[in-house]
Amino acid sequence: DIKVKEQSLENLMRGKKIFEPPRFMSVNQAAEQLLEIIENRRDKGEELALTEETLCVGLARVGSKNQKIAVATLQQMVKEDLGDPLHSLIITGHMHPMEIEMLKLFAVDSSSFNQLITLDGSTYYS
Repeated sequence: DIKVKEQSLENLMRGKKIFEPPRFMSVNQAAEQLLEIIENRRDKGEELALTEETLCVGLARVGSKNQKIAVATLQQMVKEDLGDPLHSLIITGHMHPMEIEMLKLFAVDSSSFNQLITLDGSTYYS
C-alpha cells in the first residue's frame, strides 16, 4: 500500500492543499494485518486458506543493488526487517519442488519448510 499525496482529514475539511509525507507499507505491516484477519476469522469459526504457518516471500527494492529477499512463515515475517521501501509480500500457493529449493536459498529459518504438506509427489503447499 502506497500513500502518496494524501491530505490529513483536518486539511481536507479546511480546503487546504497541504499533503502528508509519502508513506509506504512494509512487509511487516502487511503480515501483521493479515494475522489480525486470520485471528478474527478463526474466532468466527470460518475455514482458513491462510494461517500463521503459511510460507511467504518478502521482497524489498527488487532490481536494485541492495535488494532483499526473505522467505519465512507469515508469523516470522512480522519480525523480519527488509529495510527501506518499496516492499512486496508474496503468499505462496501450490509449489513445485524446484520452487521450494529456490526459496530455501532465502529462508530466514529452514524449519519453516518443515510444515509443508505434499499434495502429490510433485506439488507442495503450506
